[in-house]
Amino acid sequence: MSEPAEGGAERPGLWQVKIAFLATPAQHEELLDGLADVLCPEPDHEGPCPVPWGMHSVNGDSLSRRRRRALLKEIEETNWDPKDSAGTDTGTDPGTSWRPA
Repeated sequence: MSEPAEGGAERPGLWQVKIAFLATPAQHEELLDGLADVLCPEPDHEGPCPVPWGMHSVNGDSLSRRRRRALLKEIEETNWDPKDSAGTDTGTDPGTSWRPA
């Protein structure tokens, strides 16, 4: 959690964002390139990025079956078909809400 720095401004805190997706190897590379462009829109800038970041990717084949199943379930729930649901939380997981991707 960020703590106020001197003068009342917030100090940056460490964050991690995890994204699971189904893609071909070419789509995977394209997506990572696009994310890098979002995080650092000027790759030829001098000095460090204004918002320091790092990125790594893990092939799902290296994960346990349990973890792969959990990620596939998250993908399925995130990509709901509006014809099958009103797009509302089903109540199965109180910490999530349904939304189209």
